[in-house]
Amino acid sequence: MMRLDKYLQSKYPEYSRTDLQKIIAEGKVLLNGKELSKNFQVDENAELEILQMPVKEESFLEPENIPLNIVFEDEHLAVLNKPRNMVMHPGNGISKGTLAAALLWHFKNLSQLNGPLRPGILHRLDKDTPGLLVVAKTDLAHKELTQQLAERVLERTYRAVIWGVLRDREGKIDVPIERDPKNRLKMSVQANGKAAITFYKTEETFGIASLAEFQLDTGRTHQIRVHLRYLGNPVVGDQLYDGREESAKRIDPIYRDLAEKLLEIAPAQLLQSYKIKFKHPKTKKIMEFEIPPDEALSKALQLLQKEREKNSSAMQLFEPPQIYANPEDIEQPREEIEEEPVKDRPTRAERYAATKIKRALKKERELLRRASNV
Repeated sequence: MMRLDKYLQSKYPEYSRTDLQKIIAEGKVLLNGKELSKNFQVDENAELEILQMPVKEESFLEPENIPLNIVFEDEHLAVLNKPRNMVMHPGNGISKGTLAAALLWHFKNLSQLNGPLRPGILHRLDKDTPGLLVVAKTDLAHKELTQQLAERVLERTYRAVIWGVLRDREGKIDVPIERDPKNRLKMSVQANGKAAITFYKTEETFGIASLAEFQLDTGRTHQIRVHLRYLGNPVVGDQLYDGREESAKRIDPIYRDLAEKLLEIAPAQLLQSYKIKFKHPKTKKIMEFEIPPDEALSKALQLLQKEREKNSSAMQLFEPPQIYANPEDIEQPREEIEEEPVKDRPTRAERYAATKIKRALKKERELLRRASNV
């Protein structure tokens, strides 16, 4: 037994799974006269009736001489370092300046499994998220790498500067994501959404912000950004998910100037795909690539590190336990609770640390007040 869309792709490899899913959704794949869903488990010997095969998408994509940062290349694939402010492929009114057009200019052969408007593209990065991605030159390489994505063999690791300090220094975010019903440009945590899992680890803390590493177990749209907003620690500079003024105004007034300087550095979300690891589709050799922080991320880290050195004692007050409270308006998954939840009470050490923080902040404000009156 096999899912219908996967079964059709195995029978008709010249079509992408996206194209095949479209004809399924349009009710053009029947079994015994009944329309089927893409999740239908089909037997290998089933006699399916296909009313119409997918219509191949016509390509209006013209090659464009746009510089690319090619980290690695052979006859099977290429690894690129995508810059900020570059859209992956045409869509939503954008037809020029895309990565897809640049790929057509730089490479003679590219996989066509995702259609002529997405040559070689098998996974995406948001427009303002720079970093590493792999491009398939052949259909065989595309299929193999797509399988590695599905089986978590192809690993994508990100770094980001986020507001505040994560409650746990490392862990897993496992909450479903779906299109936001109030804003179709956004995604949000929804109880009936698709499963989404992100692993995280805190690398450095700077009081008002942190540097953290993230690894995707699933690949939902805007996954890391949505998960961080859900936790109450949006990516610094993220306009769409409350990572700019909405977060800066919640910083203690003593460090508000620092928060504003940080936002001046951030052209958009300070998120980067900095490491990628996969098995070469032909040689089966493990390939791993890593890049340094891009310009914006590097400047932000330099600012935060310099400020931490100047105010080491005060900045330490903002490290765990977390006092960067989760905003009340964040969507919570709606689930039925059968039992009364056990209240999570802070430990004695956490209560003591919180009291110490309050006293130190009160003392620092008093010193600033006296200094201003001199």
